[in-house]
Amino acid sequence: MLKYFSILFTLLTLVLAGCTFSDPDPEEVQAQMDQEHARITEEQERQQEEEAEKLLAQEAAAAEETAAKEAEAARLAAVDKETALDKIEKLLKPASIEVIQPEEPKSEPSIINTISSGLKNLLGSSVKEQQEEPKKAADNVSASEKKSTTKFMPKSPLAIFSAQKLVSCKIVPEKMEAIHKRLLKIKDVNIADSKLRDKTNDKLMPVIHFDFDQIKLKPAYTKLLRQQSSCVMKALKSRNDMIIQIEGHADERGSDEYNMALGHRRANVVANAIKAYLPDSSLARIFSFGEEFPLVRLSNKNAWAKNRRVEFTLLLKP
Repeated sequence: MLKYFSILFTLLTLVLAGCTFSDPDPEEVQAQMDQEHARITEEQERQQEEEAEKLLAQEAAAAEETAAKEAEAARLAAVDKETALDKIEKLLKPASIEVIQPEEPKSEPSIINTISSGLKNLLGSSVKEQQEEPKKAADNVSASEKKSTTKFMPKSPLAIFSAQKLVSCKIVPEKMEAIHKRLLKIKDVNIADSKLRDKTNDKLMPVIHFDFDQIKLKPAYTKLLRQQSSCVMKALKSRNDMIIQIEGHADERGSDEYNMALGHRRANVVANAIKAYLPDSSLARIFSFGEEFPLVRLSNKNAWAKNRRVEFTLLLKP
């Protein structure tokens, strides 16, 4: 009975002792959980870094392997190309064929044959020299004539039309004589009459065209003037019975007074352009017709472009 009481007392003591224990602190528990979470996170990051390093190493190795393969392929292609070119060159290269000429029997020349061949060489060389001398002279003349008769050909339509009418310096005296004979038949005609002028004048000197309300010479017409002025003015000076009139024109737009002044300014510009070729200033004079004598009697852009011009007309010397 005493034994049972001692056991019971022991149990009660244990129960009372267990009741006196306190619950664990929540902050400590949270701190432990945070530490464990941080440890796990660090471990995961370390593993990820190791995997990334492995991937980078694999990619670098693969890139090096690819570059090596490409370099080897390029080298092989170059070798193959060079080999192919060598083969093609060998195929295209013609085989050399050596022609063996049969030996001719040698014979000692006779005295008669020696004398005969010497005379032939002597006579042949002299005849050849005589034939070559006139040929060389003819070549020199033809070369100089070709150089002097070479004409400048412009690109603009109106300038081309003017250039195609011009004759060479050789024909200038002939055309001047034809104009002179015609002028003698109509010498009583007034200076402002269009009958004084015919198309032969345009074969000696070019018709110069201008842009709207402009007096500036275009480069193509400057070259045409230089080409013709030298021989025409020289022939005019040698005749001494005619002068050249430089006539300015305008299109129909604008007042009569303005167009008359514009035509005079255009003629003056052309006269200054050929001044260096005039041996005597009295051989040329300036005149303006304004809009009085149009080339084309229409009212459109093409007609106006043709009517804005300067023409040269040969007249009897007063």
